[in-house]
Parts: sequence; C-alpha cells; structure tokens
Amino acid sequence: MVETLSNTKTEHEPPTQSRSIGVLVFVLRYDDLLAGDAFALPPLARSGATIEIHRAPRVQPVSMDGKTLLLPDPYVSRSHAVVARAGHEDRLEDRGSRYGTFVNGAPIDAPRPLADGDVIEIGHSLFVYRLVNEAMAMRLAAHPTGLAHGPTRTLCPEVVQLALDLERVARTDQPVMLLAETGAGKEIAARYVHEKSGRAGPCGAIDCGAIPGDMIEAELFGHRRGAFTGAHEERRGRIRSADGGTVFLDEIGNLPEAAQASLLRVLQEREVTPVGADRAHKVDVRWVAATNADVFAPGARFRADLRTRLAGYVGRIPPLRRRREDLGLLGAHILAKADVARASITKKAARALLLGELPGNIRELGRALTSAAVLAGDGAIDVQHLSVLAAREASESGEVSLSPSDPEETSEARKPRQQRPDRAVIEGALDKARGVQGEAARLLGVHERQLARWMDALGIPRGRARVR
Repeated sequence: MVETLSNTKTEHEPPTQSRSIGVLVFVLRYDDLLAGDAFALPPLARSGATIEIHRAPRVQPVSMDGKTLLLPDPYVSRSHAVVARAGHEDRLEDRGSRYGTFVNGAPIDAPRPLADGDVIEIGHSLFVYRLVNEAMAMRLAAHPTGLAHGPTRTLCPEVVQLALDLERVARTDQPVMLLAETGAGKEIAARYVHEKSGRAGPCGAIDCGAIPGDMIEAELFGHRRGAFTGAHEERRGRIRSADGGTVFLDEIGNLPEAAQASLLRVLQEREVTPVGADRAHKVDVRWVAATNADVFAPGARFRADLRTRLAGYVGRIPPLRRRREDLGLLGAHILAKADVARASITKKAARALLLGELPGNIRELGRALTSAAVLAGDGAIDVQHLSVLAAREASESGEVSLSPSDPEETSEARKPRQQRPDRAVIEGALDKARGVQGEAARLLGVHERQLARWMDALGIPRGRARVR
C-alpha cells in the first residue's frame, strides 16, 4: 500500500482529549546526521505564544533563548520564520528569508496554518509539527529530548504512549500483542517489555514465518531423540529454552493452523510436550506476539481463541512515515552503530529519503543510510548514493521487472510501463491539482501509485494541497 505525506493528517490518530496543543519538534540538520540533538520545543499552549526561528550568531548547538530557537545552520536567515498561536490554530510565517520556508515540500508565501504531522524545512533543518492532548504536551515539556525506548529515545507521541503502556503492562503477567508493519520495530518493543518485566530468564525471539512448516512444532516445543528422521539428539525447543523469561513470537500471523492449535494448548496448560514425548514439561514464560497481518479481521486465518489468549494488551507501533519526528534520533543511532564518524545529506537526497514513503520503515532507513554513508565517503549523501531509491527508479523506467510473486506485482504493475515525463511536466500537473496527488495522477493519465513512484525517483516531496 502506498502512503504519502498527503495522508499524514488522517493517518495520525486524533488526540484523545478535546483540547489539542501544538508541539514543534526539531528533528535534524542535513549537515550533521550524527548530532542526535532532536528535541521538542515548548508547547504552543497559550494564545499569542510565539517561537521565533533565527540563525545562531556563531557556531553552537541547537538551543532555545527564551522564545527564540537558534539554529547553527548557514542556510537559515538571521530572522527566518515564526510560529505563532492564532485563535485555535498555530501558523507558520516566513519572514522574508533568503532560502524560504517549506511545508511538506511546498514553499510558503503567506502565514500557513499547521496541521498534525506537517513536515517543515527551514534552511537545512527539518521539523515536524504535532497536535497532542494536554497530558502528552506536559510530558514532552518535561522530557524535551524524548523518552527512552529500546536503544534510542523517542519524540513521537504515539510511541511515547506505547512505551509508557508497555512499561506498566510489563510488570504483570498479561500477554502482549504488537501490531506493526515489517521493519517498524516490533522486536525493539518486545525486548523493551522483557527488560521492564524484571524476569530473570532470557528473551527468546522466534520468527514464525521463517521456520519450515514441518519443523515448527519441533522448533517450538522440542523433540525426543529419534522422534523423526534427523532427530539425532533431544532438543528442549525454543519455548522451554526461554523458561523464566519471555517468548517473542514474531509474525505470529504466519503460524500454520495446526501449530496454532498446539500453541493454544501450551498457553492454556502452561506446559510443553516435546514431539515424540509422552510427558509434558511445565513452563513459566511471558508471551509477546507480533504480526503485520490483520489477525482481528473477519475471515482471518487465525484462531480466535488463540488470538484472545495472546491479546491481553494490544499495542500498535506506528510506521516510520507516521513518526518522522524520530528520524534524527534513529538516524544518529544507526550511523553511530555502523561506526560512521560523520555524515551529511543534500537537501534533494533528504527529501527523497526522509520525506518519502519509507516503506521498509526503520529497517530500510538503517540499510539505506549505512550503505549511502559508505558510498558518499567524506562527501554528503546524495540521491545517487541511495541505492534503494535508484532501484525503484530503475524499476519504473523498465530496466528491471518485478517477479510474479512480488506483492507489488498488481494489475497496474502488469500494464505496459508508461515512460516517465519530465520533472517540469509532473510538477506542472501537481501545481494544477493544487498538490493533490490523486488529481495530478488523473491529469497525467496514470495510477496514483505510478505518480508516487515517479515523484520518489525525482526527489519531488509528496505534500498536501498547496496553500496559495
């Protein structure tokens, strides 16, 4: 499924309380991806509250001086922009800056009302605007650099709330089910639960989709010697090996139905019977399951009774395109872990990667940034260093084709590929459609997904309807 910045507002869940407060999050600077200095600016809670954005008078860390944000960014003007509360909305205004101010990739030339999830570029600095309830605004104000979650911190309100919920649930014996796209951080959340639970045993991760169907029960429950061909020695199995700790069942939606029935008995009886054995073994484990499949959908090929057993607490992990406020923290952690000493990115490449779909989520971000930093060497990461984007562009141009088994091989993809128009033609259609991708695609005579791919390949940000 193709998601774009034009969907950001509706993708973010609305605040649970009636009063919403705007929070501007400084995410990163393109000139220093390793800084990891993201933070939430003071909430715009009071009528008439303002935050001015200036260039720092000299090189210094990003900082607040009263109501003024100082950016050590040479592309930021001395007095660049201001965010001000006006009635019940926050507005962003450019103050005649040299390089302009952009919202969702489009320049603004008049005060621009901000919406939840708006991505703002000021110079070479990236921001995200979020609307949150009062409780979350107070929490971010108390922890402006974010809350710890796994190996990094988070400034995303949804992930902050998830981390708080998981910490509370971890102290109980309630099973946890995590719903998330592939690569969005399910294992990080599972290990967070284990860490906060205080259990002395290990956290055993099991990828239910990676074990051959005829070996699943033996892998999960263990087996006796000679139980089947190739069983040369007794095995305890993954579940018994995690006794006293946590069992993380990743991609539980891929578990075959026969194995689902066997797993249900384990949860009910709290004991495991190895394959070929006639005696069960008691186990004491904490269950955390995760899936990218909708196991709650009517007609899902997943046992309702097993789902009920596993879904004591159900948490949704937002995809990375819905938590862009964490891009700076995640990127800095990824690059530091890869022993990258320094890294920067051009504005064009940043827009193509960071403002794009990010379909592979954190996993794709990690691989894209790490390989790009190696290819860029001492220079800035540019579009040609982002091999993932290059591969997509090659696919769109017809240089490579998708395999028939690829889920992206839809009926649209099977049609003869249309030659990509020039950038000016695409931008002209977007202008005529006031930035609405579906309408622009109709004008160009292509599917909206095709237009999205062209835009990614050319580094054209996918913004909401432009304000004129």
